[in-house]
Amino acid sequence: MTIDNDLRETLRDKLKQRRAVLVEDLRDEAVSAEGTLAVRSQRGTADDEIVDSMDAVDIAETARDASELAAVDRALQRLDTADFGVCTDCGAEIEPARLVAEPTVLRCTACQQRYEHQHHTPIGGRL
Repeated sequence: MTIDNDLRETLRDKLKQRRAVLVEDLRDEAVSAEGTLAVRSQRGTADDEIVDSMDAVDIAETARDASELAAVDRALQRLDTADFGVCTDCGAEIEPARLVAEPTVLRCTACQQRYEHQHHTPIGGRL
């Protein structure tokens, strides 16, 4: 089954909405009230270990949002191509319900499960 125009427009709307949220989140994370580049930090508090942890969380959240934004942009670029909705691993069509749930997916359910199993990183794994 190829993706029909209604589904394609639903996915486009969903991707654009998510993109707007991510751009706003990244803008909020990166710009101070004065309009300059912000590096959030609570330096000066008594417990530096907690502060360092908070900084790491902020950095991780920003990296996650930037990565998701890139995935959304790639999905928007692919949306009108024949490759959109086709599993990058096996070439099968990705289920429409899966695309509606997550329009940035690149793999069908079976290939995604196989990928996650093969690329599993145990907790406490190396960076």
